[in-house]
This record gives sequence, structure tokens and C-alpha cells, in this order.
Amino acid sequence: MKKILLAAALVASCGLASAQGYAGALIGMSQFSIDCPVASCDKSDTAFKIYGGYEVSDGIAVEVGYTDFGTLGVGTGGKIDVSALSVVGAFRFPLSADLTGVGRLGLGYVSADSNVRASEDSANLYAGLGLEYTASKDFKIVGAFDLADNGDVYIVGIGAQIGF
Repeated sequence: MKKILLAAALVASCGLASAQGYAGALIGMSQFSIDCPVASCDKSDTAFKIYGGYEVSDGIAVEVGYTDFGTLGVGTGGKIDVSALSVVGAFRFPLSADLTGVGRLGLGYVSADSNVRASEDSANLYAGLGLEYTASKDFKIVGAFDLADNGDVYIVGIGAQIGF
């Protein structure tokens, strides 16, 4: 059993040794598309995302990220804070010499902490679309649309990504 685990670790490390790493962040607007439990709700907020990834082959990467979707305001003083930890596959395709399209698909562990109802944590589909503009070899300007929690919350944002 130890030999099998050692062999698997060796194969994985060989793939990562040739991988290109990167990290990025974006800020934007979130929107909640859930039914309001009271008469009035504030269904949008400022949101941010930080992520890191490894390109394991040409155009295919694995990313880990944290997204803070902000707060859904419920009635007078009520709130639901929503965030997600995600592990996704990122699939890049060139659109021009400096512009790349990105599709993301994976799982997100979504946490909804609330003072008006029971807090909820669940694993759901995490998906996204984006554009990357290559400003220099290791610096990109990014735009993204990511959704989580079965489409009940999404972020639209702009940011930057560095390679290393």
C-alpha cells in the first residue's frame, strides 16, 4: 500500500514540476437570486475573490479559491453572509494574441451565515466564465462571472493575475 501511495505521489509531483503557477484576485458586484423571506431585501453587495492555480497541461489548470459574495440584507437588521471555497478545473482557449477565454467548472463549499435563519453549509456546483488580457508575460488583467449555490448567487468582477 505504501508503495502505491509513493508511486502516486511521484506521478503527481512530476506533473506539478512542469506546471505554471499563478495567483489572482478580483473585486466586483454580487447578486443574490433567492426569494426574500420578508417584504424587503438588499440582494446585491460588493464581493471579492482570491484564487491560485496550476496549469497542469496546455490550457488546463486546477484552481483553489475563496469568494466572499458579501451580505444579503433582510428586512431591518437581518443579514445573510455568503462565501465559498472552491476547487475547479479552469479551461483556457485563445481568442487573440493577448486575449484568452476561461471556463471554470468544479465544486464550491458554500457557507451562508445568518442572524435571521439557521446557517447553512453545502457543497454545490461552482462555475464561471472569464476573460484574461495578457499585459506582460506574468501579469494579466482578468474579468470574471462566477456562480455558486445552484445559481442562487453570483459575482461579476475585474482584477489581476500574476504568474510565477
